[in-house]
Amino acid sequence: MAEVNYVKLGEHGSPVVMLHGWGQSLESMRVLGDLLSRYHQVYLVDLPGFGKSAKPKDDWDTIDYARCIDELFKKLGLENAIVIGHSFGGRVGMRMAVKHKTRVSALVLINSGGLKSQMNGRRLYRAKALKLLSNSLKWCDSTFGSHYFETWFSPKFASRDYKNAGALKNILVKTVNEDQSQDAAQISCPTFLLWGENDQETPVEMGYRLNSIIPKSQLLVLPEKDHFPFIDEGAHLCAYYILDFLKTHKIESPALRQGDLANV
Repeated sequence: MAEVNYVKLGEHGSPVVMLHGWGQSLESMRVLGDLLSRYHQVYLVDLPGFGKSAKPKDDWDTIDYARCIDELFKKLGLENAIVIGHSFGGRVGMRMAVKHKTRVSALVLINSGGLKSQMNGRRLYRAKALKLLSNSLKWCDSTFGSHYFETWFSPKFASRDYKNAGALKNILVKTVNEDQSQDAAQISCPTFLLWGENDQETPVEMGYRLNSIIPKSQLLVLPEKDHFPFIDEGAHLCAYYILDFLKTHKIESPALRQGDLANV
């Protein structure tokens, strides 16, 4: 397993493990982590290949990432924890909640991936056309030794994450194409879905679908927020709703008293 870098914030309360999104690091969730650490022990994690954590030696899928986080739990002596995952981290969190369910007391998914995007009309036609063009250029390159896919197609049509993936490109392709709907239906722990209304990367319709698939889950859509609803003042908003959710499900920290939420 790859070496995993983490930072611990707070000394009291039930543990919280926070998993960042693709192309990010633990720093992207530090402000939210600081707020939650007033009432919980918070572990901010650099997922393997990001931040200060080593890159996986193989092309991992999200099940491999979940197994790695399970090993981190063992290393830290955590029997279970509240797992908070943003985007790609949400994919890993969902795997944890099924493959290592005794480790997860509650799951918070913030603008999570995990489902195939629903497309129709012009978007669907464009996606199919690009896939056909991509496959054709890959065949041409492998047959004739050309480099049309990397030199022309990728710079013009590939996503920002794909362009910046570097040595993690194969992992990105593998994980982005996963459909975790079967796993989502097996999640049994209390689950809170927190979504930015204006998210263009994991659209809010994905949040509604996850809410319909995950048993007894709760969805809250934040107006005017995007894929990173916990940035700047949004961190206080997200912390308030997360702590309220944990309090409702009696997974609160003993340090969280009546009226404390107003001060988050």
